[in-house]
Amino acid sequence: MANPIEFNLFAPYNEGVTLIGSFSDWQEIPMQKGEDGYFRTTVDLADGVYQYKFRVQSKSWFFEPNQWVDVTDPYATDVDGKSSEENGIVRIKDGERIVDTYVWQNDAHPLPADHELVIYELHVADFSGGEPDRYVRGQYKHVIEKLDYLCELGINAIELMPVKEYPGDYSWGYNPRFFFAAESSYGTTEELKRLIDECHGRGIRIILDGIYNHSESSCPLTQIDHDYWYHHDPKDPELNWGPEFNYQHYDEHLETYPARRFIGDAVRYWVGEYHWMEFAMMQLDKSAILIS
Repeated sequence: MANPIEFNLFAPYNEGVTLIGSFSDWQEIPMQKGEDGYFRTTVDLADGVYQYKFRVQSKSWFFEPNQWVDVTDPYATDVDGKSSEENGIVRIKDGERIVDTYVWQNDAHPLPADHELVIYELHVADFSGGEPDRYVRGQYKHVIEKLDYLCELGINAIELMPVKEYPGDYSWGYNPRFFFAAESSYGTTEELKRLIDECHGRGIRIILDGIYNHSESSCPLTQIDHDYWYHHDPKDPELNWGPEFNYQHYDEHLETYPARRFIGDAVRYWVGEYHWMEFAMMQLDKSAILIS
């Protein structure tokens, strides 16, 4: 049975947007823009897994005026990171969008207070890695195998280096391209949730490096309307790690700070979907801020 599923893209000053996806054999589906700046369309989809993208008339200065560009959904919660196309992935179950079907087990487990924390900063691939020519390691599930070792060391909090989807299969994570998708080379969203759940079951708190002052240069927002979201030029070229979000830009017509809203949505998503107990907001020129 198929159910109506809405697809939308916030692109208030772009002339046109269409939807393409596996459900339409990658043929364009028209989208209509509302007064709130969102392009929307509804597609009848049966339960299953689908890939999709938006085709956008870009306003970014490095394209030709109104050039049509295929763009991954900035709000995609999963991305086909193994494909050069980087299509967004949408899962439908019981007629609704879902991220996965993971069932949390340890939400009620007591966790240490802030003043008790012994924090271990951890890069998923390096910490859990082995000999790559013999077997594949470096994933969320391999970190779980070493949690008891961390407990023996007296560790009661893990600060994960950034796990948002970045280009390629290996990075420190400070080049985030997709702010709602977990890094697929480390495993599935369910495996990341199981890692968090297993940590909580052992009394280990989880902290996540956020990285919200900049993005990787091919983040979808740069392709849609670069200067709506970012500073046109880096504030400090010598310490430029990528396009810098312009948190001062206020859209008077829509009465919103677009960059602030996007990042606020991302933080709320990660805290809610992944049951984070805290969040480290990392900036290049400041210390981590712990939000409990």
